[in-house]
Amino acid sequence: MLMNTAPKINYRTQAANELAESTPCPRTVNDVYSLGVNLQYCIGARYREIAELNQKETRSDCIRLAEKQMEIKKRIDKAAGHQLNILIQYFYEHGGPVIEDPVSEDTVKEISPFYNRLMENFLESLDEVTEKVRCGEMSIGEMETTINRELISMFGALGNLFMVNEMRKAFHDLVEIRESTA
Repeated sequence: MLMNTAPKINYRTQAANELAESTPCPRTVNDVYSLGVNLQYCIGARYREIAELNQKETRSDCIRLAEKQMEIKKRIDKAAGHQLNILIQYFYEHGGPVIEDPVSEDTVKEISPFYNRLMENFLESLDEVTEKVRCGEMSIGEMETTINRELISMFGALGNLFMVNEMRKAFHDLVEIRESTA
């Protein structure tokens, strides 16, 4: 009899990862907030994945942390809504002009390799900490601390890629939201 030792695929985690991986380099403030939301889904899926392992001592902590990611997502959505209201107000106050994206296609082409590398590194780190928790090499608390540190670092680095103040501010907002919930 042949034993199947292939790991079970967690489709929720896989879908969340694919969503995060497919998020293009932002050209607008709204894109920055969308990136933040997509990463919250990705992180929340990791905590749910660990909770599904049915380890009594970690299950409730993981569920709480997954729910916390959705609270952070709501705060990001609120910041995005505020920014959208500012943009709409500008649109109406200036007679409905076409509003150009603050980051040009040429600039995106220039910084995309750096953006992609930062995203890849963060997602690899997320894989690593998830595996360490699964193997009992890291606690849920250590996982949370590591994810917060890595995410804040990545948002800071991403903000530094952009010369446009409103883009930098959006990344700074993501850092502040994350820091205030850590």
